[in-house]
Amino acid sequence: MPHSSTRYSTFAESSRRETEAIAHALTTLTNCGFRIEHKSDDTATVTGPGLNSSRQNPLLGATKVHLNATDGRLKLDAELGGVDRMVRFVKRFPPMLGLGLGLFFAVATGLMAWLQLGAGNGVPWARVWRWIAIAFVTSLAPVAPWLFLSPIIARSTRRRTEQALDTLVHNAVMQ
Repeated sequence: MPHSSTRYSTFAESSRRETEAIAHALTTLTNCGFRIEHKSDDTATVTGPGLNSSRQNPLLGATKVHLNATDGRLKLDAELGGVDRMVRFVKRFPPMLGLGLGLFFAVATGLMAWLQLGAGNGVPWARVWRWIAIAFVTSLAPVAPWLFLSPIIARSTRRRTEQALDTLVHNAVMQ
């Protein structure tokens, strides 16, 4: 199932010639690693490498940008595939890491207890289940803050990319 990308649009009134506004925006985008897919006097389409870290340029949150300059207005339409990728990572990685560590420590605790107490010791083995549960829950504890941090980071990443795109369009139309 293909993942649909989040979209964002913005525009600014241009006091500049359309070709100059497009050229200015393209210069900024290509300096960030975007590749020009299509270019004409009044339109351009570029694709970007995507966002891999929150420390990168927020423009990289857009994976495809379409610029259209007509009637004294520069319009930008963007697919925020880089933002979507970061959001998926931030929401999935911490819980998966916690579950992986939990399973590892639960198995390790159970194996050590089995080696120490033996398989058929009845009552001592019952106490081992408690330690297995403690090992599992303890390894999940560091994941708990991510239940609150993930949505905050997701909103922040999207907001930074949208602000960067707004700034790009604004700067492209200024003289």
